[in-house]
Amino acid sequence: MIKILELEMNEFRGIPHLSLTMEGKSFAISGPNGSGKSGVVDAIDFALNGTMARLSGSGMAGVSIQKHGPHVRSRHEPGEAWVKLKFQDTASGESGTVLRTVEHPNQVSLEPDTPALRTALENIAQHPEITLSRRHIVNFILTEPAKRAEQVQALLQLNSLSGQRRALRSAVTKLKHERTSAEEAQTNARSALLRHLGIREFTNDKILGLINEKRRTVGLPEIETLKRETDFKDGIETSGVSFDKSSALRDIRALIAFREDTDQLDAAMSRLATEIAGIGNDAVMLDALNHRGFVSTGLSLIQENALCPLCDTKWDSTDQLRQHLEHKITVAEEAERQGRAVKDEGANVLKIIKEERATVVLVQKLATVWATPKWQSTLQEWHDALVLVESSLSDLTSILAKREAIEARLLVRPPSDLDETLKALSLRLEVQPDTSAKVAAQNFLAVAAERWAQLHIASQTSEIAKETHSLSEKVYNTYCDVVDSSLKELYSEVEHRFSGFYQRINSDDESTFQAELIPSAGSLDLAVDFYSYGMFPPGAYHSEGHQDSMGICLYLALVEKILGAGFTVSVLDDVVMSVDSNHRREFIELLKVEFPNVQFIITTHDEVWAKQMQSSRLIGRRAQIRFRGWSVNAGPVYERGKIFWDRIDEDLEHNDVPGAAHKLRRGLEAELPEVAEALRARVVYRGDAKYELGELVDAIKGRHNDWLKKAAHSANSWNNRSEVERVAQLQADRANAELAQSEENWAINALVHYNEWASLTKPDFTPVVHAWREFLGLFRCGNSDCDTWIYVTGPHGHEDTVRCRCGQYSLNLLAKGR
Repeated sequence: MIKILELEMNEFRGIPHLSLTMEGKSFAISGPNGSGKSGVVDAIDFALNGTMARLSGSGMAGVSIQKHGPHVRSRHEPGEAWVKLKFQDTASGESGTVLRTVEHPNQVSLEPDTPALRTALENIAQHPEITLSRRHIVNFILTEPAKRAEQVQALLQLNSLSGQRRALRSAVTKLKHERTSAEEAQTNARSALLRHLGIREFTNDKILGLINEKRRTVGLPEIETLKRETDFKDGIETSGVSFDKSSALRDIRALIAFREDTDQLDAAMSRLATEIAGIGNDAVMLDALNHRGFVSTGLSLIQENALCPLCDTKWDSTDQLRQHLEHKITVAEEAERQGRAVKDEGANVLKIIKEERATVVLVQKLATVWATPKWQSTLQEWHDALVLVESSLSDLTSILAKREAIEARLLVRPPSDLDETLKALSLRLEVQPDTSAKVAAQNFLAVAAERWAQLHIASQTSEIAKETHSLSEKVYNTYCDVVDSSLKELYSEVEHRFSGFYQRINSDDESTFQAELIPSAGSLDLAVDFYSYGMFPPGAYHSEGHQDSMGICLYLALVEKILGAGFTVSVLDDVVMSVDSNHRREFIELLKVEFPNVQFIITTHDEVWAKQMQSSRLIGRRAQIRFRGWSVNAGPVYERGKIFWDRIDEDLEHNDVPGAAHKLRRGLEAELPEVAEALRARVVYRGDAKYELGELVDAIKGRHNDWLKKAAHSANSWNNRSEVERVAQLQADRANAELAQSEENWAINALVHYNEWASLTKPDFTPVVHAWREFLGLFRCGNSDCDTWIYVTGPHGHEDTVRCRCGQYSLNLLAKGR
């Protein structure tokens, strides 16, 4: 695997330009929410994979890398948006730089393009799990078992299991529906045969008795055994259409009976209407069903600030917001129950409709010979109407769309002349002359043979459907048993490490903590111990802080299992949000002790935790960047001078000199550490990073003077007269600014700390502000588009340049011959 050495991005997401040096070591990016931290995570993701997880997934329809990856001001120039990442292959020790542009995210430039570096890059691209964000914790801890299984298996590179399981389950469901349809077709074919035979009970003896009676009339030998392949009309020479008057009249009367005796259909429709009536508003129900997963995710993301994670609406309290989302989930669960009841009653109505349509088909066959074109058209219209009714009962959405028709019992609307047509057709058949007994028997046997063959086909189809469905269930159950058994063994190893990590973080109160990962049929239940009172879901009793800890510990255990010694880099994107300070320190110790060879890149909005990482030496003093804010044009910034200068000016306009003095001192306390770090000023190290203003100023002055002297020496060694003059001017500006600052420095303490004599006026304090502004101006680029601190580049002891980000301010520190 790899370690990240340097990261540079240009016109990317909310960052116009940023360059970070990480040197393969753990690195922290701190700053308030909205200051641009996640842009760095996106850049790493993009450089290594050509993708950005934040721009994909649920809720990201219409969002793409090419359109929304560039900075908003460069959205029409994706070629200007790029990320460059320098990395080291830990296996070979080789270092290389990968470059991607948003315009062509799938095209990667690798320099040098060696086999080892190419392999390392391809390997890391296969492991997006190196990044953990808050939403991943939710998917591990506070989520439905099926969703947890999917996410954990994806992390374990076993995501095909969920897809295969869903495909098999889908096949089982589809085959079950086919089995039901085949069984209904078999039932309808049996009913048609019994109606023709004029009997109600399906027994071999009765059927053989009727068939043999007709065969004797025709003069044919009796059939001894009734088999599926038996041909009732075997030996009869027939031509034309077989017509059995009695059988035909029974079919027509059966259809008339369907029309006249609607008690069964009315009862089924009434039950369906009752279930629908209990639903209430269809749109609300369907909306609740469609958004159940979305709301569940939102519930798990609630923070103490009472800000809705789904719509950013501020609520009066976290409890009120939580109750609101829990109510939505309850509504969705009830809607799901009601939906199942509606579909079940819809299936009962559908069964009756299908039986009626099967009879219509038989009558239509008669109509082709005995009915007028108008009667045939009426029957076809009725058949088509029944087909439409069947389609309207196929799923919940379709059923609800017919709500009014169902409640009004108008779902089944026959043609206006249907009853008249059936009676007319019946009369036409009744007046047909009776044939001779022999001919009647022949026709009877022909129709019986046809319907027996149809029953035979329907029975075969039903048996095949039943066997196929049963086989699919066996395959599915066997697959689940084998997979779950294997996963249980795998999860057993993971849960042991997971429990150990969590015990370490929470050793003060949960040193005996245990966790269980329980796979079953596509789901993954997680149960955790709560102070030895039993095993419960993580959200049952544990606080958000403990849930955060669980998510991180489970992630670390999983990734350790996947990568082993290849676990060399991990990006933790604002994952520690509500863990208390003591446990955060323990988490730091966990990372240091258990994963000493892993480079952690950590973003956080918590300045305290950032300092703890530094004081605990998880990160070095220089291995961090602190974002002070963000603006659309400048992107992430430190505490920019113009911000507090503007506030100072406002105070002075209102003659609030103490307020202006306080803001000046606070602004300097925020700015000077950045200047000191950029210039590599020499100050006494303090673990709490609380430096006195005076010692910072002195260190900055001394170091700045050193660099200017070195730059002057370099310019002289190269005989670069213009550069010599430029450095001389910078030294003169420095002398003037430092003199003014020194003379006016006393006024800050006099005004911030109470003194009876400290009563300066606006004219008195304005020169103080001007002096400090000029002093800080020494260390800032004069290009308004850049406006960044100047900083020193090059290895310690071999510094080569003092420059700004845009390069307008650039002083060479390397003398000729060095």
